Amino acid sequence: DVRSRNSAALVSKKWLCVERSTRSSLTLRGNARDLFMLPSCFRSVTHLDLSLLSPWGHPLLSSSSPPDPALFAQLLRHSFPHLHSLILYSRNPTAIHLLAPHWPTLTHIKLVRWHQRPPHLPPAADILPIFQYCTQTTSLDLSSFYCWTDDIPPAFKAYPKVAQNLTSLNLLNPSFPEGFRAQEVEEITKACPNLKNLFIACMFDPRYIGFVGDETLISIAVNCPKLSVLYLADPSALLNARVDPE
Repeated sequence: DVRSRNSAALVSKKWLCVERSTRSSLTLRGNARDLFMLPSCFRSVTHLDLSLLSPWGHPLLSSSSPPDPALFAQLLRHSFPHLHSLILYSRNPTAIHLLAPHWPTLTHIKLVRWHQRPPHLPPAADILPIFQYCTQTTSLDLSSFYCWTDDIPPAFKAYPKVAQNLTSLNLLNPSFPEGFRAQEVEEITKACPNLKNLFIACMFDPRYIGFVGDETLISIAVNCPKLSVLYLADPSALLNARVDPE
């Protein structure tokens, strides 16, 4: 595990060199303004987590974060040239706009935002840069990303080829108060016919117009014949804390 690797690296210089050159996953912590502390010895990292950098809750790459956001993005690219998986805290689209062009070969992207979506943003503003620059994306995780249901279908329509490449899509997001309605689910599955894993929050209550019923489930099976994992959940189930059955 990571802790054992770190402990061994502290007592053995030879193991330190091996550990630094073979580590494939890394989570960065600390203040994004401290560029001099950015590690450059993990050249083999393929999975990078940037969701825990401080000041947490503020845009990662903005005029108030690093001294030069563009420089910070270039330094990240230089330090981690072989990334395939990225987790990013994205308060606004600025960070993904600056970072995505530097890693066009990303295949898995997870966006994190626990704050409310900026109301002035146009639909899909946070997701479009991913599809624009990272055309090899096969996995998109928005389960921890505060956004609107209206943000998802427009991104797939704007970049249909990238949407067709997706094999895993996670939309189990508690920020969707009513979940995706039947028409939206059909649009998403039709745009992503090669999905193998689909996690999505849906509106099941028949009292509401557009609730997900048997017809929608059939359309999912027809639109995504390669599905092996399908998880549909009511948004209320995502908000309620798990209770001890005893």
